[in-house]
Amino acid sequence: MVDQQLAAAPGSLVVARLRAIVAVAEVALRLMFRRRIFWAFYALAAFHFLSYFFGIYLTVQIKEAVRQQQEQMRLLPFAKAVNPERMWQFFADRLGLGGEPNMYRNYIWMQGWIIVVMLALAGSLLIGQDYATGGVAFYLSKVITPVDYLLGKFLAVAVLILLTLTVPAWALYVQYGLLEGWDYFLHHSRVPLGILGYSLVMIVVLGSLVLATAMWLRKTVPMVLVWLGVMLFSRSLSRLLVDVVGLSPRWRLLDLWNDVYQVGSRYLGVPATLVGRRRGHPALQPDWQEAAAVLLVVCVLCWWYLHKRLRAVEIVA
Repeated sequence: MVDQQLAAAPGSLVVARLRAIVAVAEVALRLMFRRRIFWAFYALAAFHFLSYFFGIYLTVQIKEAVRQQQEQMRLLPFAKAVNPERMWQFFADRLGLGGEPNMYRNYIWMQGWIIVVMLALAGSLLIGQDYATGGVAFYLSKVITPVDYLLGKFLAVAVLILLTLTVPAWALYVQYGLLEGWDYFLHHSRVPLGILGYSLVMIVVLGSLVLATAMWLRKTVPMVLVWLGVMLFSRSLSRLLVDVVGLSPRWRLLDLWNDVYQVGSRYLGVPATLVGRRRGHPALQPDWQEAAAVLLVVCVLCWWYLHKRLRAVEIVA
């Protein structure tokens, strides 16, 4: 009997730790969903999704009008005054609604900026509030390790990104396939995995950054300023050094958002193009493997810092 209890103990410990991680994530998500300011960003993300949703529907309708011009013009009276082929080129090429992988890449890139702002505001709720109310010491006084606490907060960030970005992108893929036909799913079968890969890159990088900066600053205003510096100032600086000064494209590695864009584009199988100073000439980019290496180093440093700070709290507690 004793041997059976000892054998069952490791499994019970794993289950207890998983429950603790889920409980920490649940509390963090409840805090984010209760704040009204976050619902404004949820609405903005939904509006961005709907713009693509209805844009895709209109694009497919115009494409069908190009195939069967005479019959479709009766259903689309406004197409009599406009050449359907020109409209198709406008929606597919200029707006990027042609159903190719770059459409999902562009959607994730734009939706990602909304998530960045949400996470900058949520940082103080994720960790800062725990320090202010003594919640960190309470968590670590239970049967929970610093790693479990961090994984719970990280899981909350992952769920937020999956619900706000990944699931809507998959919905757009399903919508385009149902409107276009089953051949679309066959010819673009790698898109769902590409969307998931891009999302996982964002989860790992943004989750690590938001937890580290929240542990460091703990208050909303300083954290928002730091995130603006990381995401916007570094982007402007890298473009200045490469596009204006003419330095090596490796200086773009300073732009973490561009690094995420490069690795995510790789998952979707499309080039990570940037608009250059000259129209029609894309800007030079470093190798995506170098961008992945920079992101890996940043994430490792973030988790090292987090673990170090929480170990100090555990010792004091």
